[in-house]
Amino acid sequence: MAYTVEQSTTNVQGAGDELIYVVKDTTNTGEPKYRYVCRIQVGGVTIIRMKQLPNNSNAAVFNIQDIARTLVYPDENPYNLGSSTLDGTLDTTQIFALNTTALKEVSLRFGYEYAASDESTPSETLLPATDTEVTIVNGSFMEPGDSYPLGVQAASQYKLTALTKQFMSDVVPTPMYTYPVADDGTNRSRAVLCFLNGNDVGSTGSSYVHVSYYNGTTALNTGYFTNDTAQGGKAPAASLTDAQSLLYLGIGPFNLASQSIDADLKPSAAGNDGWTHYDVQMASSTTLAGNATSDVYRFQKLDCNKFWRSDASYTLHWWNSKGGVDSLPCTGKSVRSDEMERTEYRTKGGNGLDADGSPAYSNPSYQGGKRTSRVRTTTNLRLSVHMASPDVLTPLVESLMRSERVYMSGNGKFGLGTFRNGSGLVQVVMRDSSVEYLEGVNDQAVTYAFNVEISRYAPYT
Repeated sequence: MAYTVEQSTTNVQGAGDELIYVVKDTTNTGEPKYRYVCRIQVGGVTIIRMKQLPNNSNAAVFNIQDIARTLVYPDENPYNLGSSTLDGTLDTTQIFALNTTALKEVSLRFGYEYAASDESTPSETLLPATDTEVTIVNGSFMEPGDSYPLGVQAASQYKLTALTKQFMSDVVPTPMYTYPVADDGTNRSRAVLCFLNGNDVGSTGSSYVHVSYYNGTTALNTGYFTNDTAQGGKAPAASLTDAQSLLYLGIGPFNLASQSIDADLKPSAAGNDGWTHYDVQMASSTTLAGNATSDVYRFQKLDCNKFWRSDASYTLHWWNSKGGVDSLPCTGKSVRSDEMERTEYRTKGGNGLDADGSPAYSNPSYQGGKRTSRVRTTTNLRLSVHMASPDVLTPLVESLMRSERVYMSGNGKFGLGTFRNGSGLVQVVMRDSSVEYLEGVNDQAVTYAFNVEISRYAPYT
């Protein structure tokens, strides 16, 4: 028979983009109850079988985008790398982490089914010769001017093989990739970069991450982290697992300060006094010059004013549009507010059920009347990023506002009026329904403000 796959989507693709497969059978489409069949598997386990009638050209177009979107999403807790692993285990020797569900290789096999007669049950036939694979991440690589099909080059700029390649971040070059961080010596912001790793996803040069500190134009310390199992990662190679093919790198001031791999790469190291920024770049060798496999990502320290204090130093983290995660420290003023829900009821008061003369009946003034129960408190914070370049901030704010999952970390009380500061991670929801994006004119500084709601109810105190 002549059954062919006329069009397929392969290589690394985003689950937010259409994933199109066109199949055509020139022999059997006239059989009773004929359907085209597409079987989708992940790790050898069948996820779903999709079936379609022949279209006007006796072919079928399968779009597996909706299925793919249910299979991949970034991990929720990579922001403490350097201090602890993804599962929360304290470990200062691991600065990398494997993903758990951020990348999946999806296998497809096509075929058909039809019945011997209108009254009989269809019989399915799948054709091994039609097997195809696609690797998906929870992102979108389609630009506004692109048309489908995207082709295998969709994620090519994120495959770490040359100087112009990128990490999976929504930071844009202004003119270089600049990432804002905050560090006042005690309160440090967290930040994570994601990257494709290994031959199977075309990222063969992700062996070493070089970090170089600067004070303005003056070079300070430089060093590197090794992408290997000892430091939480996996050296790039062929036939890596899905978990090993996308890695997280803890690279904010908090992460670098917590790690014990290289003391010279801590922000507080003697050789880094007065640092204004540090540059991060991937390379295939311990020698950076001539071996760089990514563009330079500059982590620029924001001015830490009076608002970046021990009980209000928060950083927002979110799932970005490329299947990775991004972060933004909120160095400006923060304001807390609560919204309360209560159940109200009335009581009469007094001891009428117990009084018999001794004790005498009494009804004190502090009893009876309206009472409340089941008080549920929702905590909201208004956070702001203070006086930074709009060219740097606007793309990150745009990514943040469009994200479906946002988190908040910091050395703070997380909106609670308690005596104890926390240092964990909480999930939050962006309350703003619209935002006005600011463009840079003559490098003027701007402030963005956000309204966030802490996802869990405040504990009763």
